[in-house]
Amino acid sequence: MDVKYLLRRKESANHFGVSPEQRLTDAVRLMMQHRIGSLVVMEDEKLVGIISERDVMRAADDHLDRFRDVQVKDVMTSDPVTCTAEMTVDDAMDTLLHNATGNRIRHLPVLSDGQLVGVISIGDIIQALLTETRFENRLLKHYIKNWPEEGL
Repeated sequence: MDVKYLLRRKESANHFGVSPEQRLTDAVRLMMQHRIGSLVVMEDEKLVGIISERDVMRAADDHLDRFRDVQVKDVMTSDPVTCTAEMTVDDAMDTLLHNATGNRIRHLPVLSDGQLVGVISIGDIIQALLTETRFENRLLKHYIKNWPEEGL
């Protein structure tokens, strides 16, 4: 199963974004409104970063006295780890778990020909892998159940 297929199956293929200059409070409001854990940061239709719930929590801790003045660019992760739409779901999971930054990440912007086409989360990947594993399990059980008895 590839990431492109996973994006088509998602309930909401929309990806929400903010600009680096927007206030962090606007980003938080957007995340709460859409019940999402991350936002892509776009500038001139290019992916320049990502902001996650963890980034917001870190900003609240670091800048509590001036939280309302903090901009997205102050806390976003620049040059985020990404995956491609053609990548397998297994490879996307490996990217999340073993990325070059060494950070524990839970959201992957998805690129196709260098353009952002969506965002997948570790939850999306786990659900897809679980569905695939359950299907394979059913097939194997059916195969074993109908295994021909040779030489009896």
